[in-house]
Amino acid sequence: MRYLLAGIAGVWAQVAFYVEPVRFYTPEGEAYVELFIGVDGSSVRYVPQDGQFRGEVDFVLVLKNPADEPIYADKFRFVLPPVADTLSEHRQKIYADIRRLRLPAGDYLIEVEATDPHQLPRPQKVKALLGFSMFPAAKGFRYSDLLYVHRVGLSEATYERHGLRLEPWISNGLLVDPDTLRIYGEVYSVDSLTAEPYYLRLRVLDAQRAVELPELTIRRRPSRPKPFEAFLFTLPLKGLASGVYLAQIELCRNDGEVLASWYRRFTILSTTEPLVEASEAEYDAQYGFPETKLDELLGAMTYLATPVEKSFMRTLQSFSQKKKFFVAFWKKRETLSGSISFKEFLLRFEYAQQHFKSSMRPGWKTDRGRVFIQYGPPNDMQFFYNEPDKYPYQIWTYNQIGSQGQVIFVFYDPDLITGEYPLLHSNKIGELQNRNWRAFLLRARAASTGETERYMRFGGREGAFTFRDDQTIGFTRDDR
Repeated sequence: MRYLLAGIAGVWAQVAFYVEPVRFYTPEGEAYVELFIGVDGSSVRYVPQDGQFRGEVDFVLVLKNPADEPIYADKFRFVLPPVADTLSEHRQKIYADIRRLRLPAGDYLIEVEATDPHQLPRPQKVKALLGFSMFPAAKGFRYSDLLYVHRVGLSEATYERHGLRLEPWISNGLLVDPDTLRIYGEVYSVDSLTAEPYYLRLRVLDAQRAVELPELTIRRRPSRPKPFEAFLFTLPLKGLASGVYLAQIELCRNDGEVLASWYRRFTILSTTEPLVEASEAEYDAQYGFPETKLDELLGAMTYLATPVEKSFMRTLQSFSQKKKFFVAFWKKRETLSGSISFKEFLLRFEYAQQHFKSSMRPGWKTDRGRVFIQYGPPNDMQFFYNEPDKYPYQIWTYNQIGSQGQVIFVFYDPDLITGEYPLLHSNKIGELQNRNWRAFLLRARAASTGETERYMRFGGREGAFTFRDDQTIGFTRDDR
């Protein structure tokens, strides 16, 4: 799939940057955020300066509250470290700018605008928007977000925390051909959660197939509870296939009981995956769908596709290209354990088309259709259409999805017109989670507090309410 990278490079002709708010706590329990801005050096144009080459990026940063009022703003020029020449291999690095912000509890929206002043034929502005939440001050046990780290202990590292010199990997969890990933985090007041010895464990789960990768499970030595602990896990990733994964941290007692669990996702793009040979003749003989039908099937296949496959699908233009990709996609899954067959996929697709369509979109494009195609038929479906002062809603229950048991999906009908039933909450790892989903069902509360409006603004149908989609989500023993 090396052809795919040419398409990505074309998109990155403009400056590529990433924004990651990572939340920590002070010893007194006050939350604060470290705001990381990462710049992909390969996307910046370097110019001669003092016998070397240097790149620069101009940033405008604005932080707003839910009332759309700016509460913090900054305009600065980020100067990348000089390089000896402009060869691409000397610029394949993400450089980070870091600033610490203390903010009151609540929801925030970050607007970032970046410009490469040396870009040809002329500089172009690139904008990004990101919503996140700040937690209120907390007493007792708590944990930080997880920070991905590229390397540790270098003298030129840009970030030092509790005696560790870290080179943060600021790419919103997107890793291209990684060998190793280091995961940094902090836990506070473990002694308020348990008086017995405990240990931290890292597990990796394949988010698309919902299965654990036991060969990537790492356990730290047990220790006595204390007010603070910083931890760093080193995760070998060489040879891991393209896909979406979850790095899950578990705090466990010595008897194995999980007292708290939180995770962050990461996406691997592997450029060394072998290509699967496929031809139009195979498509015509085995499938023979017209192009309109094929386009719909390809759209639904994105729910099962790896990140590399999704990117490659965006480059498909001709009917011939689509046919070959379709054949290769299903031939590849014939050898992958845990993958569904095309026959099963087609049954799920047709069922979604018939039963989950709305007045706005076909069944496979709705949230219910997506969940049905991705995870299959639920073991139980409950319908609540006439509860007083509540929007109509449905609860789907799966006895088992991969290694996770008793998974629920809650869909509701906020407009009472379209029959769209967007996803409101799920306890499925990697899905949208909203602990306040019951409050969102109450029409009177939603109208009086503006929660529905804030949900649309900061989360939207694809957001995660009070949590970013790619950042830490977790539970403790008391709120499972």
